[in-house]
Amino acid sequence: MSDDADIVSPSSLPADDVDDAGFTRLLDKLAQEHQFDVREYKEASLARRIRSRMSQVHVESFADYIAYLDRHPEEHAAVFNAVLINLTGFFRDTEAWEALRREVLPRLVDDGEPSRTLRVWSAGCSTGEEAYSLAMVLSEHLGDGARDFDVKIYGTDIDEDALGTARHGLYRVEQVKDVPPHLLEKYFAREGQMFRFRRDMRRWCIFGRHNVAQDPPLSHIDLIMCRNVLIYFRSDLQDRILPTFSYALRDGGFLFLGKSESLLARSRRFVPVVLKWRIFQRASVATPDVIVPPRSLAGDVTHMASARGDARQFAARFQGLLEALPFAVGLVGLNDVVLAWNAAAASLFDIPTDAALGRKFRDLDISYRIEGLRSRIEDAKEHQQPARLDRVVFARRSGEPVHADLSIASVFDEQHEISAVVVAVLNTSDHARLEEEMARIGEQHATAVEELQSTNEELETTNEELQSTNEELETTNEELQCTNEELETTVDELQATNAELGALNRMLEERSAELRRLDAYHMSVVNSVETALIVLDSKLTVMTWSRGAASMWGVRTEDAVGRPFFMVPLGDVLKVLHPAVEAVVATGQPQFLGDIPANGPGGAPARVTLRVSRLDGGAPDSTGVVLQASAKGE
Repeated sequence: MSDDADIVSPSSLPADDVDDAGFTRLLDKLAQEHQFDVREYKEASLARRIRSRMSQVHVESFADYIAYLDRHPEEHAAVFNAVLINLTGFFRDTEAWEALRREVLPRLVDDGEPSRTLRVWSAGCSTGEEAYSLAMVLSEHLGDGARDFDVKIYGTDIDEDALGTARHGLYRVEQVKDVPPHLLEKYFAREGQMFRFRRDMRRWCIFGRHNVAQDPPLSHIDLIMCRNVLIYFRSDLQDRILPTFSYALRDGGFLFLGKSESLLARSRRFVPVVLKWRIFQRASVATPDVIVPPRSLAGDVTHMASARGDARQFAARFQGLLEALPFAVGLVGLNDVVLAWNAAAASLFDIPTDAALGRKFRDLDISYRIEGLRSRIEDAKEHQQPARLDRVVFARRSGEPVHADLSIASVFDEQHEISAVVVAVLNTSDHARLEEEMARIGEQHATAVEELQSTNEELETTNEELQSTNEELETTNEELQCTNEELETTVDELQATNAELGALNRMLEERSAELRRLDAYHMSVVNSVETALIVLDSKLTVMTWSRGAASMWGVRTEDAVGRPFFMVPLGDVLKVLHPAVEAVVATGQPQFLGDIPANGPGGAPARVTLRVSRLDGGAPDSTGVVLQASAKGE
């Protein structure tokens, strides 16, 4: 994503942009009407980029831009591209890639040896250069063993246009300039002025739309690459994404962030591998403050673990077990307080673990977003019977629908008394989408059969038409050859025209330089005159205000030039000059005025003599008035 700081710099933005009510309404409009929710991005960066787009369509305020979007529905795509930061490239930050080769790839391959699989997620992949760079690095590291591994590199982004470029794998010469020559020759095929990534290697890379801020994460990932993406999000969104990445990674998996990221500086979910380049490894066990077991369960856990002599280790394993579960789990005490909340629940319900633990379940919006959930929990407390809610549909905060199956069950202590209620939620959205897709495909198949029968008949007719069309194309080819010869002649003519334009351009540059010299000469002559010299145009606007005039009247040249003469702050002297100037304009006869008050050297009062005469340059637009003033006695 190119940075548009060259169009609108941060210093040029109004300081209160992010507090502008129109700015807030614009973000709400983009989220609700165009499914582009950026309300959790950093406001200053958003305002700067949207301002950049507004300047291109000549709109001043956010309120006016909302109206512009209503009049031009296609504009939302333009502002979408303006906000996204598609800054990427092959092997960006060479030292970082070298650290990845040295410190991470050997461990990834060793860990993947038993299953012969490698799963990598490039989050915010933009146009695909990072994913393809990783494919080359992995291929070089695996060597001949690459054919024995099932390698999947998932490239995700929210920009469909960028993903389209990534899927084609076709890049311009300047885009592949950082690819080492031996890798460029080995992994790319030249197509004119473009380079296409090798087809067999492209099968390793799977590109799809995914929003890390809203969509469920991928799972069982060995390496996540999310370089310089999170820096554009607000801190609360960053805090929600971090558990998502932790959940997506397998135990011991790696997280590779950009050098500008500082999100994991104090995290206990990850340990640093190469801190300079923000390469981390997922911690083996979740930290004790992430999942808190119920008080009664904690007593059972302590009792059971103390029999082994290690309550802390057992509690950590209990918490680690909840974190490792691939589905959302929440534990609600008899007093309705949330006692446990794993990372999958935080991601699915858009409620961070820290925001859920210790709060009343009824105070969490998910308690009423899922119809019937609270009543099922109360039934489990009262009747101690498990319950299910199948094919439930609820909305995430982004408005995206989620299909899920819920299981509600009672948790008992060692006295067989109920101590809590566990709620387990399995996200079946993919399954529901598949069912809908299967039904749709079935309908399409029936329709396709009918269409194929008629299409077969049409193809027979079309074949005959193609034969005659082929003859017409042969004739057209001959005409194109003639046209090509004409175009070659036109190219020659354009080259000659271009040479003439170059000569004209040089002449214009010389004329401009000459005009600048004449202007400088004119000003030096005016300022060298000891008397005060003022020149007005036909509309009595100040065109020349000499250095002597600035000294005599106490008004700087830049404050006088371009202003109507009688608006220049000269005080009472204007009352005397007004009739004299009008007389000169009317009659053309010069006027002499003596004993006029003015400022002397150092601001001391002085008396001056004025001569007002007509300026006649010989052309209609060069007439005006000339005022010459000299101190009395000069």
